[in-house]
Parts: sequence; structure tokens; C-alpha cells
Amino acid sequence: MSRLNRRSFLKSAGLIGGVVAAQTAPPFLKEGLGARPIKWGSIHPTTGPYSTEAFDQVEGVRIAIDDINKEGGIDGRKVKLLFRDDQFKWDQVTVHALDLLDNHRVDFLAGSMVGPEEMRLNGFSKKRKIIYANYPQHIISTPGNASKMSPLFFTANTTPYQLAASSITYIAKNNLGKKIHCLFDDYIWPKMFVPAFKKLTKQYGLSWDENRSISWVPFPTSQDYSATFPKILKEKPDILYSLNWGARQVAFIKQMREAGLDKKMKVIVGATEITMPEAAGPGSYEGLNAAMMWHPSLASKYPNAKILNDKFLARRKRPCSSYGMLAHDLTRLILDTAKETNLYKPKDHFKLARHLEGRKFQYSKGQCSIRPCDHVCISEVFVVKGKSKSEMKHAMDHLEVVGSSGGEANTVSCSDKGYKTSSRASETRTSG
Repeated sequence: MSRLNRRSFLKSAGLIGGVVAAQTAPPFLKEGLGARPIKWGSIHPTTGPYSTEAFDQVEGVRIAIDDINKEGGIDGRKVKLLFRDDQFKWDQVTVHALDLLDNHRVDFLAGSMVGPEEMRLNGFSKKRKIIYANYPQHIISTPGNASKMSPLFFTANTTPYQLAASSITYIAKNNLGKKIHCLFDDYIWPKMFVPAFKKLTKQYGLSWDENRSISWVPFPTSQDYSATFPKILKEKPDILYSLNWGARQVAFIKQMREAGLDKKMKVIVGATEITMPEAAGPGSYEGLNAAMMWHPSLASKYPNAKILNDKFLARRKRPCSSYGMLAHDLTRLILDTAKETNLYKPKDHFKLARHLEGRKFQYSKGQCSIRPCDHVCISEVFVVKGKSKSEMKHAMDHLEVVGSSGGEANTVSCSDKGYKTSSRASETRTSG
């Protein structure tokens, strides 16, 4: 066929426009129908103050997806990760979410590190009716925010109430002391710990008063924790419960040691991660207790924890953190459930959500479950103790697990949150 005749044929058949359109079309239009992968769109701040933890999240997601694909994928399709860095800028979360949803037609939305990111992605989940896998400790399912929560929001992490309740329960059951003073950074996250302290210190007969027993440190304008020490010493508590994060936690540890507060009272860090004692230096957390969602030493207790940590070590050349574990487990939970039910398309997400509700799973620690009414994950919170420099067996061996606390008693009940039915997905779906 001559060039002219061939062109006339293609034009008359309407194929030239189709070829040009395919070259300029959004990515989802370029994929063959049968070859189209299942797309997991995940947004993380790998640029910014929490880049190490964010990279751990991404690696955990990659390991989960790689394992799913090695096992044959879902419905004969591979799962493809579409990762975006929001640079710890809230407007970039919106830009990337719109791109993933509209231009790439992702089947799942995932990610985030802090509350503002979570709230934006939750909003997209609610509006677009797509499952959102939330990786960090979340604020959206707390009583004040419960009505804003997407019925397709899922997590493997705790609420602030759960984390605080787990520590208070551990304090009471192990007789660590009666009188508690809290040292909190003055912003929304620590304030969400207050309801647990109000309820459980009274329940366990501990001495704590909301007006007298909290010292607030200006956030983010100050890292001078020492200014609160005279008030704390005057109160003479048995326990100092501190809640701060990242470089601010490292600053607190150093100032607390210099002032010798740990010689006068038991010091408990409300939440930590393996990256913080690493930054503070060997032996910096010696004798201190802290709460964590997971620790790589659990590999000696749970075989799957060892498998995950070994894969993580091979890829990141460092142990897996809670961030890596939680991202891995939640990704695996959702994709495994999608594989078993063959429900993965966004149009089927309410059906998939109902299969996730009440589901029990055990990937990297003890048994966990998704509570149907609010999608809170009921799981263990671990208490660790800091090692001395001489006790450390390797450069990252700063902490050891000494106990745990968990269960539904450590969270706010469904009725207290105002939920009227046992299924969050069913309630919202039927009410429009």
C-alpha cells in the first residue's frame, strides 16, 4: 500500500486521531485493558524533617507489594506502586493526590506522616469514595473528628488515646509510681493524650490533675525544655511523662540528663522511634521507658517480624522502624483482602471495606484486628527500655522490649464516639 493510500485508509478508519490521542493522553488511557496493573498511589514526605521515617514507610510498602506480586498478584494483575514526595508541604499533598486520582486512576490511595496530610487524604477518600490507607498514628477517628472520617479510611496504627492509655495501663499494672507530671509540646497531637489521662489516672487511682500536672512547651518556637524543670521539681512527681518528637525529643533527652531529672523521678517517653536514640547517641536513653508500636528485636518473638526485618535490612541497610512495619502491614492487609475477595476496583471499595471490618491479621507482631465501627486497629503497644552504651550489641541496639499493653479497653468505645451501627462502611453507605 502506498504511503498516501495507507494514510487515507488510517484516516478513514479513524485511527490517526487515536494514535495521536494515545501519545498525549493521561497515563491510564495508554495501558492495554488486559495488562493494566492495580495501582497503589502513595504520598510520603521523603524531603523534610521526617525523611528517614518517610523512606522507611515507602520501603515497607514496596516490600508488601513485591511479595504480593511474587505470589501472583491480584486477579492475574500485578500491583504497581506510584510513589510521590510531598516535600512536607500540604499543598503538594493535594497536587499529588489529584494527579494520582485523575491522571493515573489509582485503585488505592495511601500515605502521610502527620495530621495535615492525613486530613487532606481523608477528604479525597470521602469525596472520591476510594480506600485510603493511613500509615501514621492518626487523629481522624478521635471523638471530635469522628464525623469527618471517611468510611473508607483504614489504618494499622493507633490513635493518640490508645497510645496514652497503653502507657498509663503499664504504669499502673507495674507499680511504677502514683504521681504523674506531663511535659507536652503545645500543639494538637499531645492535647489528644489528655482525655486518656483524665479518665485512666482516676480509674487506676493515680495522682494527676489537668490544670496542675502538665507543663506546656511552646511549639514550634522553643526547644528549651529546661525552663519547665523548676515547676516539675516543685511538683515532686514519681513519673515524668514526656511527649515530643524528632529533634525536639533529642533536645529534651539531653537537657533532662544534664539537669539530672532522671535521678529524681522515673522518666517515660510517650512515643519514640529507633531513629531518635540513634540521633541522641549511644546510651542516651539508658534506663528510660518509652512506648513504641514495634521494635526490630521482636524478630526473636515473631517469625514474620524477622522476615520483614531481614528484607528491610537487605534493602535499606538499617533495621526496620515502626514506620516501615506499619506501612508494610496495612498495605499487605488491604491487598491480601482484595486478593481473597477479588474486590479491588474503586467501585467495589465499600464491599471491600466491609470485608476489612473485623478482620484479624498477624504480619509483624501479635494478632491485630480492625474494629468495624470506626476502623481503629486493636493491637499491642510495646514498652521499651533504653540500654547503656556497654549493653549495646551493635550500633542500633539502643532499646529493648520489656512489656506491652493493648486491647479494646485501651481505646474510646464506639458508643462514646457516637457511632450508631457496628459497621462504619455500611452506616455511611446506607445514609448516602
